[in-house]
Amino acid sequence: MRTQLFSQVITAGVAAAVAAAVIAAPTVFSNFAAKPAKAAAPTAICTFTWYLSNSRTSGTATIPAFAYGNTPMVPLAGNWDGAGGDSPAAYSPDERKFFLTNSFTGGVGETTIAFGNVGDRPITGDWNGDGTDEVGAYTPSTGTFTKRAADGSTTSVTFGTPYQLPLTGDWNGDGITDVGVYRASAATFDLRLPDGTTRSIHYGDPYWKPLIGDWNGDGRDEPGLFNPANATFYFRMSGIDPTETTESIRYGDTGDLPVVGDWDGNKTSSQGIVRY
Repeated sequence: MRTQLFSQVITAGVAAAVAAAVIAAPTVFSNFAAKPAKAAAPTAICTFTWYLSNSRTSGTATIPAFAYGNTPMVPLAGNWDGAGGDSPAAYSPDERKFFLTNSFTGGVGETTIAFGNVGDRPITGDWNGDGTDEVGAYTPSTGTFTKRAADGSTTSVTFGTPYQLPLTGDWNGDGITDVGVYRASAATFDLRLPDGTTRSIHYGDPYWKPLIGDWNGDGRDEPGLFNPANATFYFRMSGIDPTETTESIRYGDTGDLPVVGDWDGNKTSSQGIVRY
């Protein structure tokens, strides 16, 4: 199931390769009070440390922490090999390259894909329903989603108004990833269904960070949010249905980057954070 972080897109900085060495970090945590100190004059390149949980209701990381990617890269997640669950990726906006890995051990990317143009935002999804996620790009100036197939061919769809936050997810459970946008000022998810119609869902407060995942294992992706002010994840369990049912969990610290994925392959998405 395709899940990823859409809201943290960094466009400035120096291009960096994925970190080659795993840095020391606690393997589990139940609170995040002890945040690593930052240097007084940090350099442009910082290493991401990932803390992922297989339990949507627990504030404790269940996967040993690992280092993968650097700023100004964008952390992502997806099922890159079609087996098991989701695993990390990082996108370099300077190089326009995706670095994909199938493990949680850090190190260098196993697959590198160059794709997109300057200013594009990275997207991922299962574009053909074969169970494997592929990469793509969203062009903010035109509101165009460009999906890249495994053979390098592309298809495009324009949706929403320019300069929204791009979303991708399987809204109806047919196994194929669709597109959408998040209107941050209105706290609204606009989701494009396979028949071309739009479902709009107002959820949460303006300018929270939008997330997409299958929170209840029903085969459909649902909206979610991360409140950066108190490091709380909110999961809309009722998906695109009119009646709202929400669960939440405090996870991470203010300043952390949220990420979600099906880390253990049980067809249900759960939370994680990326710290730098």
